[in-house]
Amino acid sequence: MKEFIKEKVSTAVKNLFNKEEVVERASFEKPKRKEYGDFATNVAFLLSKPLKKNPREIAKKIASELKSLPEFENVEVAGAGFINFKFSQTFYSNLLKEIKETEFYKSNFGRGQKVLLEYVSANPTGPLHVGHGRGAVVGDVIYNAMKLTGFEPEREFYINDAGRQIRLLGISILYRLKELSGEEVELPEDAYRGEYIKELAEKLLKEKPEIREMDEEEAINVAAEFGKNEMLKEIKEDLKALRVEFDNWFSEKTLHETGMIEKAIETLKDKGLIYEKEGALWFKSTAFGDDKDRVVKRSNGEYTYFAADIAYHLNKIERGYDRAINVWGADHHGYVKRVKAAIEAFGKDPDWLEVVLIQLVKLFRNGQEVKMSKRAGNFVTLRWLMDEAGTDAVRFFFLLKRHDTPLDFDIDLALSQKSENPVYYVQYAHARLCSILDKAEEKGLKPSDENLNLLSSEEEKELITGCYSLRYELQHVAERMEPHRLTYYLIELASKLHKFYNKHKVIDEENKALSEARLYLISAVRKTIAKGLEIINVTAPRRM
Repeated sequence: MKEFIKEKVSTAVKNLFNKEEVVERASFEKPKRKEYGDFATNVAFLLSKPLKKNPREIAKKIASELKSLPEFENVEVAGAGFINFKFSQTFYSNLLKEIKETEFYKSNFGRGQKVLLEYVSANPTGPLHVGHGRGAVVGDVIYNAMKLTGFEPEREFYINDAGRQIRLLGISILYRLKELSGEEVELPEDAYRGEYIKELAEKLLKEKPEIREMDEEEAINVAAEFGKNEMLKEIKEDLKALRVEFDNWFSEKTLHETGMIEKAIETLKDKGLIYEKEGALWFKSTAFGDDKDRVVKRSNGEYTYFAADIAYHLNKIERGYDRAINVWGADHHGYVKRVKAAIEAFGKDPDWLEVVLIQLVKLFRNGQEVKMSKRAGNFVTLRWLMDEAGTDAVRFFFLLKRHDTPLDFDIDLALSQKSENPVYYVQYAHARLCSILDKAEEKGLKPSDENLNLLSSEEEKELITGCYSLRYELQHVAERMEPHRLTYYLIELASKLHKFYNKHKVIDEENKALSEARLYLISAVRKTIAKGLEIINVTAPRRM
């Protein structure tokens, strides 16, 4: 409940000294000895210099301001100026009621800020791989957290459906189609491989047999458009299976068709930031901290991918978002500075764009790394992993580490029904709570808030504050782009539940008042775990 104390202290410091910004630098920690209280802060020491007063004197004023609040049993000054806080039983009872009866996890932390979240954005030239899946889950959970904390986020998938890679897809399909017709061909070195290209060729030949009569250039264009549409359809199906949705599907092609790229380059040219060299057009990105200038139009007249990205981000700016967040693979690390340079060139703070980089996922089975699948040819598809481990495990495991840390995914662990499996551990906690409530109902007992003052044990208090912490965890996720905090949170809450359950009897017909108060607590914990699982889009089973 560090954040709760921090809010109260911040209000007091603002009322007393108008120096609430100092509270951000203060520590709020549990004292080493329980008799000193639930939390302690050093804020008075930090205020001493700007206020030119003795820390203990400042601490006494803050303590006096907070003592009358019903949330605190005691607020006292210790040592040279530390402030110790002890929560009241009323505080725990009221907090539990809020958890049970309200949408306590919601807040207005984001104050209506409009945010565009772009993630996945995979080229429609092949199936989604596990790296795409990790980025999809990270983006999805950040979006859910933002929705609940007062932001106005939108989800966007940028379709790379123009340029060389789409043409290469068409060539790859056409060569496989020629093989199907009995021709002996040698695939270009950079062609797309894997069984899915053969599947596309077979389907194209079945649906458009006339492609055999077309000249090669026309056939490549037809194959490219067909392949792109088929792969995009498959990508959408895979994302749906992963429980990931988007508000917008933005086509790169539209940037070319509507003249948006020309507009963006002309805007930069008017600012004196485009120059010609060796027949190509260059953007002066070094003026904004990039390590070298970047080509936006090649000497053959073709725009580069970077030119399209410049136009796309100008389009984002013009749509009026307060912030933009891109979830990219770690291989895009070198791309961040140049895109931010373009944003600054358009007169926007480069920090308007925040980039979340997703590190690699390695899969293991029977202690051996799984490196590729037959269908994709050189990588493991997201669909294969979902089929093997289940969507719940895939989503939960993708969030078990920070997004900027490589992830080892143990498929055997994901399938096990043991407490070592974190998703099973949390889901089992939810099922156990449902079972307790069902058994209590059979015995004529039901949750009641009439005697919540009886919930005075350390384990009960930890469960109450643990539940309420979901509110602040969501704010951390939304502010710092750290969705892995939610899996950590759920595992810890499940651990607190098991600790409580192993020490305290819940269903006790001989002590109805205490039993029904504990059932009220149990129902609040069940609600919290279910909501946490809902936010990360993992199911909360009633029975296991």
